[in-house]
Order: sequence, then structure tokens, then C-alpha cells
Amino acid sequence: MSHKSGGYFYYRYTYECPYTDKDGHRHIDNTYDSALYSTGRRQDHNAQTAWYRNEFLPAAEEDIKKNFYGDADRNNEGLTYDRFRSNFIRQINFVWTTSPPTHDTGPLKGHIYGKEI
Repeated sequence: MSHKSGGYFYYRYTYECPYTDKDGHRHIDNTYDSALYSTGRRQDHNAQTAWYRNEFLPAAEEDIKKNFYGDADRNNEGLTYDRFRSNFIRQINFVWTTSPPTHDTGPLKGHIYGKEI
């Protein structure tokens, strides 16, 4: 990374959560896809690591518990989902950018893809 100031840290991810079906078989639910972003003063490795640990991980846990488990725990198929663990998070994209990525098609065209933290 070069050392720039004034921009955003942006992290897009999937959540790959193990679960057990009603017959006791184990599977992975990898359908949850989200992104989180916030302003970042500097684009360097120390700032990136601090942002990931101090801002992204707590916000991702909150996002996943609310939006993934909120639906998963209401299933009526007898599925039992493992509880949150950060190692179930799979990175799609982690960047520092001057502006967050936006939708390029559909009704959300031009709107930022992700949730601000």
C-alpha cells in the first residue's frame, strides 16, 4: 500500500457458517454476503490492521448476528447453526479507496454497496 491520507477502508465478505441438519449431517451455509466501510485517515499497513481489529470485526459481528442469525434462527427446517466465530468470515475484498464502491446496475445504481460503520 502506498501512504495516502483521506479515504475509506472497505471490506466485503461472506460468512460461511457451519450448521447441522435435522438428520445430524453437517453443512456450510455460505449465502450471506455483506460489506462494511468507514473513513480512514491513512492508507498503510498499521492503520489497516488497526481498522480491521478495532472497527471491522466488532461491526461485522453485530451485522452478522442481526442480519444472518436473525434469519437463520427462524428456519423451520430443523437446522441448528453454529454460533458466531470470526474465522467463519471470508474476505472477498479489503481495500483503501478514495470513495466506497457503488452499485453499477439496477435500482440501487450509484448507491454505495455496503454499510457504513
